[in-house]
Amino acid sequence: MLETLLLNFLFLLIPVLIFLIFFEHRPHSNNKFVLVLLSAVTMILCITMPIKIKLGFIIDLRYIPFIIVALFGGYKAVWPLYILLNLYRFYVGGEGTFQSFLFSTIIFILIPLFNRKFIKLSSKKRVLFAGFVCSLIACIYLTSLSTFFNSLNSEFWYVGLLTFITNVGAMLIIMILIEQIIANIKNREQFVHSERLNVVSELSASVSHEIRNPLTVTSGFLQLLKQSTTITNEEKRYIELSLQELHRAEKNCE
Repeated sequence: MLETLLLNFLFLLIPVLIFLIFFEHRPHSNNKFVLVLLSAVTMILCITMPIKIKLGFIIDLRYIPFIIVALFGGYKAVWPLYILLNLYRFYVGGEGTFQSFLFSTIIFILIPLFNRKFIKLSSKKRVLFAGFVCSLIACIYLTSLSTFFNSLNSEFWYVGLLTFITNVGAMLIIMILIEQIIANIKNREQFVHSERLNVVSELSASVSHEIRNPLTVTSGFLQLLKQSTTITNEEKRYIELSLQELHRAEKNCE
């Protein structure tokens, strides 16, 4: 069981690692499609190789990527996962297929409703909110699971506790990794933006310096010309106006 649990957790890490290695530096317009595709692969792998418990029950982590995509992307991003999840679950067959369909439908309807509020939360609150949602869904699942037991004996609590810990724990770990990636991307964008501002500032200072030099020289010649005794009052007036315009241009270059 421990080996399968670690394998399922590895399935959850695969999208994070692939995105971090190959897609983090690419334009954000393509990231959503890549993340949905990787999440779909993760769900299929979790369903194909679930965690088998000695009591005859199986659990898996299929809803973790489903919930994450629903919270970050809303209905538009999660509906392909909903269709794929149910198609593949019906293909696999076995007991609990119809219950799985109802359960996924409830999650599909309710979780994306919190998409806009979730996006506006801080990084820490998003992690806690995702953990809370996962724990709430685990409780709903355990409530439905209790119908398979004649009484809530130690076997039920063992299955319930294992399901709760694995799902909530895995959700919190994956969300922490995702939020760290988001923070790294934002820090890099801020650094690039500040570098661009520095370059623009240096360029504008250089251009301003090159413009002020001829303006200063021209202003000096006009002042000398204004002091000449051979020019008329009308010409002096034009020189005075020119000097005023030069002073305004020098101030605009500062």
